[in-house]
Amino acid sequence: MNINRPLMPGFLKKADQKLLLNKPGIWSTRAHLVLYYGALFILFLAALCFLEPNDVRNYSTTEYWIGFVSIISAIGLVVWLIYLLRFNVFKKYGNIHPLNALRAFLLYFVSTGIIVLFSYVHPFVESVRANMAFGNEEIVQDINAINLKICQLEFNLLQGPWKYDTVARVKSQTPSTDPPSGYEVDTAVEDLPSVWTAVPYYHLDSTAFSNRLAGTDSLVKINDTVYLMYNTPAYNFVDNYGADDFTKEQLLSSFEIYNKVLRHPPAPAERAAISKELSVLINKYHRPENLRNHSRSEEINDNDTPFEIIQKKYKISEVDQNIGNVVEKKYRWKGRHLPDFIRLFYYVTLGITLLIFIFRHSAVRTFFLSLLTGVLLSIFTALMIAFFRFEGTGFFMLMILYAALFFLGSLLTWANKKRKAITGILINLFVFIAPVFPLLIFGWYYSRMRQQYYLQEPPFVEPFDLDQYLIYPEIGGGLLFLILLATYIGKVYRRWYSLPED
Repeated sequence: MNINRPLMPGFLKKADQKLLLNKPGIWSTRAHLVLYYGALFILFLAALCFLEPNDVRNYSTTEYWIGFVSIISAIGLVVWLIYLLRFNVFKKYGNIHPLNALRAFLLYFVSTGIIVLFSYVHPFVESVRANMAFGNEEIVQDINAINLKICQLEFNLLQGPWKYDTVARVKSQTPSTDPPSGYEVDTAVEDLPSVWTAVPYYHLDSTAFSNRLAGTDSLVKINDTVYLMYNTPAYNFVDNYGADDFTKEQLLSSFEIYNKVLRHPPAPAERAAISKELSVLINKYHRPENLRNHSRSEEINDNDTPFEIIQKKYKISEVDQNIGNVVEKKYRWKGRHLPDFIRLFYYVTLGITLLIFIFRHSAVRTFFLSLLTGVLLSIFTALMIAFFRFEGTGFFMLMILYAALFFLGSLLTWANKKRKAITGILINLFVFIAPVFPLLIFGWYYSRMRQQYYLQEPPFVEPFDLDQYLIYPEIGGGLLFLILLATYIGKVYRRWYSLPED
């Protein structure tokens, strides 16, 4: 056999022929072809994404790319399925290795994963481009420099009074606008309210007072119980959340900027150099269209506050947005986002792989009846939840009950004398739910703990961090399913399909 396929090298042709002659079970999965052509497409797609004429400071276009590539992935999946339909060693009653089910599933999973991976190429390349254009420390340093230089240049404009809250430290915590008992005016404190009934103050107990004090930049004591708590104005004009999550240097707070700049104004001779340096930094994070476009919302009005004037004068909103676009792309695969991407990839790949595996090991009619049964069970479960208000533990208990019934139903295969559709449906549903069975138990246990904690039922154990421990039942579910494939699932499918049809 000599089949010519486009862009297929000679070594792969020889490997394809050897697999057909010696390992028809592996050959029939076409996993080697999916890996090769999938890798080629990923390289081509990555090169195309690198050539995308989109500034890394601009909004991300990855959503459009994912939509476009997902269509290509669906087409690739259909083409692969067409090849899978041509030959099936399992359904032809060929010689099957005892671990054939496990091996076939793993090959289906890898092949499906390659196709699903297409949608991850553009987000990954976009992150690479952003990291190539801007360094982690560079962004934080630039943000701090921008804020410091703006405050140096606009020193006179930022000399307004600080806002403060008047707080009374008492036993009970209630807001009030009445003057505290024994109140005496401290003449050394500036800008004190002349009429107390016009300025509300707050009664805070010791705990609330300590928490409030931790977030206060300056404290003025009026008497033994009354304090003025000042917070620094927002001198950090550019303050992008998450920009310093993975850097040694941290973003300066408003209070730190005040101590660095506004306590020590620059000399007039330095203003020209500072203005030039600031202009370079601003232009660094401005896209060309930002500099060309000028809207009415950016025009300075007579009633604008000093902070609004500065925002408009230096187009801070555009700078902050552009830096945010870069940061989002740079750290897309780090921290709290990475587990979400991995889980999305895993469960999408797992779901598609299970459908392919079930289709390849059951009759066509039974496969589609299984899909119909799954849809009907989902509707029935939703109605049960709506009517009986199952929440948390009730839902997970119902799903665990389903899994147990599916498993017991699959055991009937060994007692049947003929191939029954209902038994095949139960096997298929059990296979589909088995990988998440430990996750269902974990969900029930966690929901039960939350219920006991909030209803104050013993034991009074505070629920643990869900994200921290979720990985364990997920790994356990995968390992359990692989063990079942090697010991039970392959055999029960073989037994069911070998029976004479009913």
